[in-house]
Amino acid sequence: MSSSYHASTVEQLGQRLAAGQFPPGSALKVEADLCQELGVSRTILREAIKTLAAKGMLEVGPKVGTRVLPLSRWNLFDTQVVGWLATGGLPAHFVKDLLDLRHAIEPAAVRWACERATPEQVQAIQVAYQHLEASLEGGDYNTADQRFHECVLAASHNQFIEQMVPALGALLAASFTLSSADPAELRRTLPLHKTLADGIASRDAARAVWACMMLIDSAAVTLARYTD
Repeated sequence: MSSSYHASTVEQLGQRLAAGQFPPGSALKVEADLCQELGVSRTILREAIKTLAAKGMLEVGPKVGTRVLPLSRWNLFDTQVVGWLATGGLPAHFVKDLLDLRHAIEPAAVRWACERATPEQVQAIQVAYQHLEASLEGGDYNTADQRFHECVLAASHNQFIEQMVPALGALLAASFTLSSADPAELRRTLPLHKTLADGIASRDAARAVWACMMLIDSAAVTLARYTD
């Protein structure tokens, strides 16, 4: 039971921090007040604060108390942190940095996928594309799109990128939630996903990387219309 209280407390505080209810540099409320507000014991609250400190969101010390750290210190590769930020709408500077990250990592991953993907991974990318196409007629497009890009990243056979796949997937999901707000954009970019999948299957790096870059550039244009 205590584990569920702990998870719930982490979730509530994480969402409030991401929503800016506690500005960077500010101290959290008095412990007793927070406990009463959240309906938990001091032990549960302290454990939740430790969890959020490990995510880079809070700083705890005998002289500073519990203070909120700036976004630049948060672990943006933590799937929970990204989820909390996405709930309130991603700010423009966050989206810009995300697009910069995609430009830096995805084209290289696609190039390596063309060289290194196993037959099973090539097939997995094709299947992911088929699910993406089918989702346009009714389904979870964002999840299908995330799965497609995760398959591509995994096929790079770069251990650092592979370990980043869960976090990158969460970041991509946050981006896709915004970019998919335009149904016409989904149909417009579907052929690019097909070109990317087929480029990897045929080991045509130039073709696949071009499609990848076009997808990112298209997302940038769409996201600019839906961010602060």
